[in-house]
Amino acid sequence: MAQFPNLDRKLTQRGKSHTNLVISEGMAPAEEMIISRTNGAESFIYEYGPEGNQTVVLAKGKIVEVVGSEYDAETGFYKTAVRQAEDASETVTGVNHHNVYSRRRDGMVSTLTTPTVITRNYIEVPLFETTGATLADAQVLAEAMKFGAAVSETSVANAALQAGDRVVSDRAGNFRKYVKGTDAPEAIVGQVWAKETELPPAGFLQYYSDLVNPEMEAYLKMISRNPSPGLPATGEGAFPYGAPYTNKGWKPEFEKLLAGAKMAGIPFLTDGFFRAQEMRTFGVATGTAGSMTLDTNVEVVRTTEGTVFDVANNKVTVKAGVKNPALFIKLKHKIDTTKLANVEITLGGTKVNADDFNIDIQNNTIVVYPAINDTNADVNYAGLTVTVPLVVDPIAGIPTAWDHKGAVGAVRILLQK
Repeated sequence: MAQFPNLDRKLTQRGKSHTNLVISEGMAPAEEMIISRTNGAESFIYEYGPEGNQTVVLAKGKIVEVVGSEYDAETGFYKTAVRQAEDASETVTGVNHHNVYSRRRDGMVSTLTTPTVITRNYIEVPLFETTGATLADAQVLAEAMKFGAAVSETSVANAALQAGDRVVSDRAGNFRKYVKGTDAPEAIVGQVWAKETELPPAGFLQYYSDLVNPEMEAYLKMISRNPSPGLPATGEGAFPYGAPYTNKGWKPEFEKLLAGAKMAGIPFLTDGFFRAQEMRTFGVATGTAGSMTLDTNVEVVRTTEGTVFDVANNKVTVKAGVKNPALFIKLKHKIDTTKLANVEITLGGTKVNADDFNIDIQNNTIVVYPAINDTNADVNYAGLTVTVPLVVDPIAGIPTAWDHKGAVGAVRILLQK
């Protein structure tokens, strides 16, 4: 009887097979993990998250570190626990792939309550860089954005993040430059391959918002098909061998989004709204007493009858017997409607009660109502000061990930864990 080589029936009945070796590929290891109880990330509400559970406990793009195993009350087993990485952590494992939402015991919530860590992907995160300021200043701006970012500084020679630099975690799980001799090599989570600081970017948004880039226009013209002879009266035949639409044929539809707006781009999406947010405090008139002029933030000041605004001295006068005094301060920059609770008015050195001023969003105007004057003498208020959140000089065409105050562009990082 023929025998298979190396086959011994007695041996085949002993021992165990060993076939379970590769669990998954390493770019996103298939390990079920939980968020550590020691996670120091500040939770926040993400309005676009799953309905019923929008509390983010670990944000997308944050660097994460392993802190050992912790008990999982939902399954009754111990599992690997991760948290937002701390500064220069040597136990970093990679980057959190998506928003992780809070878990509620015995509750029907989103399945996105467990993290997925990516380790070798090529990623892009917004870059926060402050000219002449410290790293801490850039970190404050990046942390206000909530999601994963890179931070850089220019106040110290050779400290700015550049292509080729290796990166580690900062205090908030964001990327910062690796400092040789100070940070451990084990803390390195990746390497910067590109730094993009040209805003706004060329391409579709530039094309449809009529932003001019001569080099871009020349390139598009060079690679384009033969030009059309023009659109005839019938509206047909302009492109006999090409697309049936005219140049910038979608532009009217795009511009419908801009009706009544002073900014180019899609409101709150590609108009630079968040990047241009600023809280400004200013006297309505500024300069030397007796020769003051309207502040650069103010377009015009109008008053009701019996109310006088003395620009030269930044002084408000309510005439004798005036029962309905009011000032209308029209601003040059768009009022930030997301932070109206932060508006403050000071008249004559005293803070104006919230019931005594109004914010006219439609006309971009702040209306101040001084106290009635039922006396026989004029009442003077020395000094009119405004604190208001504004959208200052927005830039159209900014990707949403870059559209934040302090963002100068983005960096692309090759993860190396």
